[in-house]
Formats: sequence, structure tokens, C-alpha cells
Amino acid sequence: MNKKTFVIFVMGFLTTALALPLLSSLGVPSFDVVLTALFGEGNIWALIFSLTLILLATFGVGKAIKSYN
Repeated sequence: MNKKTFVIFVMGFLTTALALPLLSSLGVPSFDVVLTALFGEGNIWALIFSLTLILLATFGVGKAIKSYN
């Protein structure tokens, strides 16, 4: 189980390390630019939206790992 979790972590890290520079070079806007465009500068709803996305991603990955094992 420990080896599978480590492999999943490394694959996620490498995907992020390779995908983010590629998306940036293709001209895809970063997350803060999108949040500013959606909610405006300094809006509290942008923070709430970001935290909700982080929590959903965390619980989703945890659930996927549990079902994988």
C-alpha cells in the first residue's frame, strides 16, 4: 500500500511539473488571473471558491486512493 501511494504521489508531482509550464507557454491564464476576472480584486468570494476547490480536490483524491487500495 505504501509503494502505491508513493507512486501516485510521484505521478501527480510529475504531471503538475510538466503540465503547468506547458499550459503557461500556450497562453492559458493562471488561476489568480481567472479568479480576478470572475470575482474582481480583493473579493472574499474568491477565497471561499478557492478553498472549496481545494477541499473538493483533497477529498476526491483521498476517496480515489481508498477505492484503489
